[in-house]
Amino acid sequence: MATVLAFPLAAKSSEEGLLWFWFLKCSGPTMTLEVRLDKDIIYQSAIPLCHARRDSANSQGQEHRIRFTFRPRRSITWTGYRDQVDLTGAAQALEGDMWEAGADPDALLIGVTFADADKIYINTIHIAHPTQRDETEIARGLVVASYPARKTSDAKQ
Repeated sequence: MATVLAFPLAAKSSEEGLLWFWFLKCSGPTMTLEVRLDKDIIYQSAIPLCHARRDSANSQGQEHRIRFTFRPRRSITWTGYRDQVDLTGAAQALEGDMWEAGADPDALLIGVTFADADKIYINTIHIAHPTQRDETEIARGLVVASYPARKTSDAKQ
């Protein structure tokens, strides 16, 4: 009976095909992940990607998290997460937290949270396609962007 139950799970995994995972090295592309407030970059990093099956060793990168703290130059109005509108002040310490929330054949689903020591202001998803630029406006002027990383030979031209 255990063999019969295990078979549908294995069949589903093989039907799923290749999915995108981050922070893995498998000769895959690199994606730039960037967070901007107005024109100021508050976080930027090049992230290795891997196109792999969910049940492979290369799919284990989804446990990696990105955390950063920043103090905005201006107040931020947060809408869409709670019934009421929240406002954080200029220079108030805020923490950004990002993680791989899901893997699809064509995109990464990146969970995004902004909070302070007392409250979560937003918890949402940024959809990142490894081959194109994507932007998600989290709050007015606060943008998460992802795009293919430039190769060093491209940067010199």
